[in-house]
Amino acid sequence: MAREVTMTSKPSIVFAALLAFATTVGLCGEASATGPPPEVTYELSGSAPVADYISYQTDSDVSGQVQQAHVPLPWKTQFSVDPGNPVLVISAQSAGSITCTIMVDGNVVSQATANGARARTVCTH
Repeated sequence: MAREVTMTSKPSIVFAALLAFATTVGLCGEASATGPPPEVTYELSGSAPVADYISYQTDSDVSGQVQQAHVPLPWKTQFSVDPGNPVLVISAQSAGSITCTIMVDGNVVSQATANGARARTVCTH
């Protein structure tokens, strides 16, 4: 005799699995609110002594957007972010080659290099 499976148990299992996943990766505010806020480091290096421009996000608000021109290389900045919804982006343009790096709590989470007369690089996380 075939065993009958009720449909009400499957969504409950799927919901529980998704909730466990979200909690594990920090998508739920309660799970990510414990401990100190993550420390973010943006770094730029390149073959030219100066980057034409840099643009970077310091927090998840629009007000956190920073733009600078004629920035000496190598360049670095550090800040803490709200662990609930960080938006990490840095872009830069320079002659020759330019490399951007994003680190969170000392671990590299994004790195990119561009080469050319007007090399543009972008790192996101």
